[in-house]
Amino acid sequence: MAAPTSEMVGRQTELDRLGELLRIGARMISVIGPGGIGKTRLAAEALRRARDTQHRPVYWARLAEWEVGRPATAHAAVLAPETTDVICPPTPDAVLNIFTSGEYPTERAVLVLDSCEHMLEAVGVMITELLAVAPDLTILATSREPIGWVDEYILMVPPLSPRRSLELLRQRAELVGVLIPDDPAQVAAAARICRRVDHNPLFIRLAAARLRHQPPVVVLRELTGDADDKRLRWTHGARVGAEPRHRGVYDVVAWSFALCSASEQLLLERLSVFATGYESDEEAPRTGIDLEAVIAVCGDERLPADDIEHLLERLTERSLLSVHLAPTTGSWYILESVHVFARQRLRRRDPDEADRLAAAHRRHFRDRVVGGQPLLRRRHDPSWMAWVRSAWNDIVLGIETGLADPGEARIGLETSTVLLAMWVPFVKGGSRALTRLTERALAATERDQDNRSLTDVAARLLCWSALWQGRVERADELLEDTVRTQLGRTVAEGWRASADGDLGLPAGVDWMCALGLLLIAQDPRAIAVAARARDKYAARGDETGAKHSGVMVAFCAALLGSREQALAYTQRHLITVGALGSAVPTAWAEIVRAIALAKHDGADAADVLATGVLSRYSGTNDVWTTSWAVGARILVAKSRLHDALTSEEASRAAAEIAFLIGGFQERSRAVGVVLDRVPLLASEIRDAADKARAVLGDRGYATAEQRTRQRGDRSTPWWCRSDPTGTQRAARTARVAETVAAEVVAAGPIHDGTAEVIHDGTVEPVGARYTDARWNQLSRAERDVAVFAAAGWPNSAIALERRSSIRTVDAQVASIRQKLMITSRTDIVGFVPAELGEQVRRESRRKPDRVGRRTRPR
Repeated sequence: MAAPTSEMVGRQTELDRLGELLRIGARMISVIGPGGIGKTRLAAEALRRARDTQHRPVYWARLAEWEVGRPATAHAAVLAPETTDVICPPTPDAVLNIFTSGEYPTERAVLVLDSCEHMLEAVGVMITELLAVAPDLTILATSREPIGWVDEYILMVPPLSPRRSLELLRQRAELVGVLIPDDPAQVAAAARICRRVDHNPLFIRLAAARLRHQPPVVVLRELTGDADDKRLRWTHGARVGAEPRHRGVYDVVAWSFALCSASEQLLLERLSVFATGYESDEEAPRTGIDLEAVIAVCGDERLPADDIEHLLERLTERSLLSVHLAPTTGSWYILESVHVFARQRLRRRDPDEADRLAAAHRRHFRDRVVGGQPLLRRRHDPSWMAWVRSAWNDIVLGIETGLADPGEARIGLETSTVLLAMWVPFVKGGSRALTRLTERALAATERDQDNRSLTDVAARLLCWSALWQGRVERADELLEDTVRTQLGRTVAEGWRASADGDLGLPAGVDWMCALGLLLIAQDPRAIAVAARARDKYAARGDETGAKHSGVMVAFCAALLGSREQALAYTQRHLITVGALGSAVPTAWAEIVRAIALAKHDGADAADVLATGVLSRYSGTNDVWTTSWAVGARILVAKSRLHDALTSEEASRAAAEIAFLIGGFQERSRAVGVVLDRVPLLASEIRDAADKARAVLGDRGYATAEQRTRQRGDRSTPWWCRSDPTGTQRAARTARVAETVAAEVVAAGPIHDGTAEVIHDGTVEPVGARYTDARWNQLSRAERDVAVFAAAGWPNSAIALERRSSIRTVDAQVASIRQKLMITSRTDIVGFVPAELGEQVRRESRRKPDRVGRRTRPR
């Protein structure tokens, strides 16, 4: 066996697995992966270690040079292992004689068949014969696809991790006389090179050779992934010691492509109209192509729909596609180097087909975005949002590729408008890219008069995005254009005074004006303008618009209104939304209510509401909701700092503020909000930070803020994680219902300037219709159990107290959590009606410290 020519980088997991298979005497092991991924190098290192520790004879046969169809190809290859002489004639009997004649040591021997993918049938026959006559033999094959033997162990070789990829690139660059310094810009460029070449060790070596001629930033520019990508034209990095199929990126992919059937080749070429994916577990979450999309875009009479799934599986077996398996679904993705190869072939073969497939791709994702949106279905659909996240790269690609043609740009504008309307960029974290593409699509279609309603909606949504990013001039420009279209140039000159009167503008324009008054001007008139938008939406039967405007009214009142307005508006909104039982709107109603309470002396109640949202949404992809929940927690901490009676309480509240501001800033950046350029947010954050610094000092504040970057879960504050049982929160919550009721009843009825919000002059406490909507879903037994759970009793103690089985109580608690739409039993206390508060406190005092023993007598 030839000695390795380079140091092994990474692969410890794969080496351990392969070493274990050799140790237990596995009969047939196949090391599988795409070309250049390091299969041969891995096998050589594992066998070197096994030979040193287990003293096993190794026979090595390189099959790459043997041609398919050559007589007795596989057998001739085996007759030339590196540790023996060539044996002739090359017949099956001669091959078997190697392992049966006793001429060579075969006890616990290992036969390596290197590079089998081009002769699988012949190798399969030979393996069957060898394993039948040599019971102590282990066969180790390296191949781009499995051999197919009945008891074959398959070891998949993944790409390197980003860290190991960068390590390898720097090593190989040094080998060719180039040093990549520790300069952050150059290291970042080198890391991006590794990602663009799929973290493939061979491609990394080729990139390192390219560094002899160009600096990293120039090499990175050559890896565009588009039609001008140069990787397939890179000169071969090595002419000696490298097989022809491994001398360049083109050679690696072409070798596998040539082994495909005509249908497989055609499908791979057509798949190049989809976006690429990334395979490393340390990269961002994978996106993928589902079967429905492949059939819709690629299927026709040449590729029947019934054949496509099998062809996808065959391409995956050949290591030309990758698959991502979720618990209930599977999706495919194509790595960038294969993507560049397949797209160039498609363009050369038939440019018109490439354009037709791109148009089909664009329409497919437009139809699924528009047709599946919850706005259209009038209900929240988590599956639609999950699909959008998984298909995000293809959705964005579909928008981008149509911008050169106004007709196709309209398709992209339809897609992006729905995503902006659904706040998808804020959930996904891709707001800047989507905003930029929407603006380009809007510019490409602005002369299309038949498209005016669509462009007006897009302009308003872009205005929304610009306001959150602090681009006030751009937001004003978009609103001016929209108003001028609606009112005409003369009337439009005075439209800004419409905060004091209705000019007849559409509801959407009023809504955007209210947002500007809220975020930029911090003008309390935003409440009346938002309410006017709500009423206009309701009058025309637009329930979704009316609901969104209702949230805006509550937000404006909470942040800019008087104490009376803030408490009454947010209470009414919480009651109305809570009665509907929809999870996301309820979370937002709780956030708005928490903001109002935190700003107006209701820190305990605000604490419960904001923390409850965080407990349900932390760890989810809904960054927008958790960001605002963290923002509400900042206001709670500021209120606690203001009310602190001791220096210890003040320090604790100030530390919370510093920690939470760090998390809020990071999450805001992720969703495209520029805090420093949004006056409302900047002033609130600055005020809280100044008060915390006054207590902690600059060094103490910086230390507390630094914890944000040290914690894995930045949405859940450290004080909450330090109390996993929720006892602190439960103790505070015992007074919540009474506090909230007293505050809100004292507020009395409120008018918003356009419509009466509280018609009968009364306001219900938070423990009324809001909690009743879910609490009343519980059975009598479940309510009794919920009281014990809210008091902190474990399930086993509840079972003993109620003389039922633990299994029954477990099922009851699970049912309670489901009906209340909560993820933790500690959140139950927030839904117990006010009239049961004394019972919860009583049961908490007699809570057992362990099953069968109570803290005090009954």
